[in-house]
Amino acid sequence: MVRQALASPTPPPRKERAAIQGRAKGRVGPAIDVILDEYAATHAGQLPTVGLVWERLLDEHDASVSYGTVHRSMSNHPLRNADTLTRNPERSAGNYLAATQQTFHANVLQHYQALLTAVRREPARHGLDGSFSSMTAFLLGLDAGSSWSMLTGFQEWLVVRLGRGHDLTWPLLVCHLTPGGWTHPLTKQADAAAVITLHRLLRDYFTIRERSDGLARIFLDYQSWMVTQDWCQLEAASLHQVP
Repeated sequence: MVRQALASPTPPPRKERAAIQGRAKGRVGPAIDVILDEYAATHAGQLPTVGLVWERLLDEHDASVSYGTVHRSMSNHPLRNADTLTRNPERSAGNYLAATQQTFHANVLQHYQALLTAVRREPARHGLDGSFSSMTAFLLGLDAGSSWSMLTGFQEWLVVRLGRGHDLTWPLLVCHLTPGGWTHPLTKQADAAAVITLHRLLRDYFTIRERSDGLARIFLDYQSWMVTQDWCQLEAASLHQVP
């Protein structure tokens, strides 16, 4: 091997190693899946290094596992291929469609859905009290952690569903779409209904986002809705007036 390495600057390809099996994988495999899901959900779809996963297994899961075992397990993990993730290009100010080009691969969106499902089922485990305000704060934090890409188009999609409210934020639009309509302050019953409505709307929104043309369709629908509005027609007419 040494003579071969000295004779050629290009090393031969490494031999393929079989995927790790046995007790070690069965013990840490589920924990690795959780770590990858949580990290991807809070780091814009990026995946952690092997070292970070290994340290979290030791510190948070009290797992007695070698670095090599974690490395081999992650090298065969379906989420480990970085080419399945789409990079986020620069936003173009004032251009809706250009600002939507930082789309996620369907697998990344599924990670967010899995995380939000876990939060819905056990909010206290994620430091939430289950209220609508805590859930919206959690979502805003996730969205900020994804460079505002996780919920791209969500507000526009809600506006089209409601048929109004282009000047409202998405939490207010969700409240308007909740059965019973807008209520302020939220009663306990209205708060619970708003949380249910929020998760239902997020599920439908992510289903559309997973399609190859989903994000483009959201903005096309929003544009089609906008041109039918009186205020939009007045603005367009004023722009064409000769001073």
